[in-house]
Amino acid sequence: MGPVPFAFASEAFPTYIRDVGMSWATATTWAFNFILAFTFPHLQTAFTSQGAFGFYAAWCIILWLLVIMFMPETKELTLEELDQVFSVPMWKHTSYQIKSMVWHFKRYVLRQKYLQPPPPLYRGTEKFNRS
Repeated sequence: MGPVPFAFASEAFPTYIRDVGMSWATATTWAFNFILAFTFPHLQTAFTSQGAFGFYAAWCIILWLLVIMFMPETKELTLEELDQVFSVPMWKHTSYQIKSMVWHFKRYVLRQKYLQPPPPLYRGTEKFNRS
């Protein structure tokens, strides 16, 4: 997980609950550190080192896809804009992210240059589509 819980929690939570959010981020990081430290020796004996790292790599790919689908973008947004971002229903955000992944696949993997980018999901985030 690395620094992601700390970076996300410091941006996403309003100041009146930021201390609780950072506490959860720290607890999440330590919980995953415990799981990793507890399971690695057992996986190493069962699958060898390569198999253990492959198991964790597969989980990283699965979780990466889940983060892309369910975690809203908070980069360069003010707290007022974050209220708008988190007011969008999760199903709408997930649907938009799936369409966006298809667009990115067509644009960057299949090299289709003349595709229209998807419209922004949130008001005031047109700056993200410029790059």
